[in-house]
Amino acid sequence: MKISETQFGFVYKEFAKELLYIAYGYTRNKEDSIDIMQNAYVALLESNKNFESNEHIKYFLIRVTINESINFAKSYSHKKVVRNNEFIINYPETKKEELPYDLSEIVNTLPEKYKTIIILHYYDDMKIKDISKVLKISEPAVKKRLERGRNLIKEIIERNYKND
Repeated sequence: MKISETQFGFVYKEFAKELLYIAYGYTRNKEDSIDIMQNAYVALLESNKNFESNEHIKYFLIRVTINESINFAKSYSHKKVVRNNEFIINYPETKKEELPYDLSEIVNTLPEKYKTIIILHYYDDMKIKDISKVLKISEPAVKKRLERGRNLIKEIIERNYKND
């Protein structure tokens, strides 16, 4: 059963911003993020899956967005893109201007399995339970990857910015 036009309009309005932030977490470029988000919606329209609820549609869109973003990050054309910082990072009680480093660049250097968890949890404000469903891994695995990702970020910051 294909998604109806009415349902598509609803899920587009409901999830577009979230998908954009996820893609931006990988690309660091607004235009590329929009392209990736649109590709996710095209995949939804072309999908023949039966979705039980809008939540299942959301997880499908997030998974497609992550996969598209990873493919983009690995592509040759991505290496030529000039990066910008239009979105503010969700960093507790610290404004971006106050940091001696670009946290988004540090996150971008993490291995994919940690970067994905960090982006979904901090940039997109997803709960561990939801990340577990989207990535199809256990909640303890999400927690462990989140912990390891944070530790890697901390190590990078301490190693590169300890004198600042």
